[in-house]
Amino acid sequence: MDASPVQAVSTIKLPSRAAIDNGLDVRQRAEETIRRQAGVLQLLFPNSSLDDLVVKDRSELVLLSQNPPADGVLIVPSPAVFEPLGERHDGPEESDREDSEDRHWDEPAQNPTRIAISDDINAIGLAGDRHRRSYLGICSVSAVLRALFRLFPGAKDRIAEESKLWPGVQQGDIQPSLWTPALAFNPAPDSLRELRYIGFYFEHIHAITPFLHEESFRATFAAGDGQTPAWLGLCNMVLTVGSIASGSDTAHIHYYNQARSYIDLDSLGSGNLETLQALCLLGGYYLHYRNSPNMAYAILGAAQRLAIALGLHRESPVRNDHQDSEMGERYAIRSETRRRTWWSLYCLDTWASMTLGRPTCGRWDSSTMNTLLPTALHPDDHFATSLRASTEFCHISNRLQHRFAQSTRITVHEAHSLDHDLQEWYSSLHPVFKNTVDAPPRVTVAREFLRNRYYNVRLILSRCFLLYMAYEDPRKHPPSPEEEQIACACRSIAAEAIDAIALHWVPNRTQVWNSAWYLFQACMVPLLSIAMAVSSSPGAVDSDQVMSSYSSLNKALEIFAEMKPWMRASDRAPNIVAVLLHVVSQRADGSIQTPSVTDGGLHLFGLPDELLTEMDWSMFTNDDNIFQTLFPLT
Repeated sequence: MDASPVQAVSTIKLPSRAAIDNGLDVRQRAEETIRRQAGVLQLLFPNSSLDDLVVKDRSELVLLSQNPPADGVLIVPSPAVFEPLGERHDGPEESDREDSEDRHWDEPAQNPTRIAISDDINAIGLAGDRHRRSYLGICSVSAVLRALFRLFPGAKDRIAEESKLWPGVQQGDIQPSLWTPALAFNPAPDSLRELRYIGFYFEHIHAITPFLHEESFRATFAAGDGQTPAWLGLCNMVLTVGSIASGSDTAHIHYYNQARSYIDLDSLGSGNLETLQALCLLGGYYLHYRNSPNMAYAILGAAQRLAIALGLHRESPVRNDHQDSEMGERYAIRSETRRRTWWSLYCLDTWASMTLGRPTCGRWDSSTMNTLLPTALHPDDHFATSLRASTEFCHISNRLQHRFAQSTRITVHEAHSLDHDLQEWYSSLHPVFKNTVDAPPRVTVAREFLRNRYYNVRLILSRCFLLYMAYEDPRKHPPSPEEEQIACACRSIAAEAIDAIALHWVPNRTQVWNSAWYLFQACMVPLLSIAMAVSSSPGAVDSDQVMSSYSSLNKALEIFAEMKPWMRASDRAPNIVAVLLHVVSQRADGSIQTPSVTDGGLHLFGLPDELLTEMDWSMFTNDDNIFQTLFPLT
């Protein structure tokens, strides 16, 4: 029987303090060399790319330095960008000086057999992809993983090796009748199966983003006539998401293909509410389920433009001249549907962007937008209360996202202020969204989503301070008491999040999909904490902090095991957490594993991986490098 991670740690031959210090000195000298040489390059060739420079001989370089081009793309960073990791600076957390061709992604949404290999945002493609794809900032999973890979350089290779043993999503896992054109699955529009999927949609999705009027939708579905292409697109997206909530592994493929026949680029040329709502389901739910978050991000961007073109960002004048109460009720429902669609889109976009570190793109501007918050249509309208709470939460989250998208590191004061607002929001929630006893079933779904997101945003906010500490030399710049306090709070929040999921997760496909992702996010903190503790002080493996981190991770792995029957075949979170826990728990050969300069992390503070690869050590040691060419006797 394999030893537990803690037992394995206790048998490790630990390196001496002097050996560790020597390894750190080597790294620091190397980083100082990079910084100084990059500074010289910046002064000599401020507007030339490194690729252009390395192919020139000495005479060409001298001529270029005397006559620099008037225009050009600045590729070589300034000395401030190359500041050693042990130095504090306010430089960008990720370089903005990269050629557009360096970023790419491939998120196929049609081929079921490739569902597991395309998502770079949530680390699904971690094992087989060594290249950075879409832009991600310091609040991302990628940032934490790169920090781990820097502290434990062999971790990424270990995951790649282990991944070969993980079962993939095979073509045989997809029933041919659901995706092979010759055996197309095409139930009648009024089949009991579709009514069941619609029921699951309203039971498990509607309370989170209640932008449909259930009675009207069901009536139109039952009538079967007068259904426009836009409505059919929406209906098929409801069936797509509802079939997932029902537990079906395959029906969503058919309904998604049906929806695609109604939702295409031409549909954007016909503005209507149904098309917008269909895009909300496509970009806000389904494409994330299919591990296509960048495509989802683009779809929601188009949906936002469509919503503004429809005028949903402006409140329509209130009419009080209705001839009868029935007409007044229809008007109220129509007005509230517009509001809820706008705010649902706003929330879906915010939730999907929380860990990206990307600009908020002006989702809400009070000077140009005045849509009222959701209002109850009747006394027990908890859906309005749910969406209103989510909207207020997203206002705070958007401020946090906007701050993380900036190039300077967040301060302790800013973090405390945002965290205070988040805690105030949570404490003011309606009791029905905090109590776990006698809550309406549909509200329970929304409540669990709210709680998970609350912990996750607080985690993201404090986690960046752990990353700052992971990259700074504590001997030169020890963290302040306030920074230590936030890092400690981050560990506590992660433990609370794991405990909450352990207590409240529900055996349902939609909720497990959500809870497992937030559980994965929470696991990043104890993993990073163990890695930092072991790397800085091998004797720390027995500390209370490290032992608490092991306890949380073991609990999380137990939860993942219990969730497995309701997880997707493409879910790799449990595998990644288990491998990383094993890696940070042992150094079987007792060798020094000094932080890697070339495998992850430097881009957080201004040096992108692509540029680091171009400026690898050989650049400063080969006979043909720029410095030897320019200064052969230096």
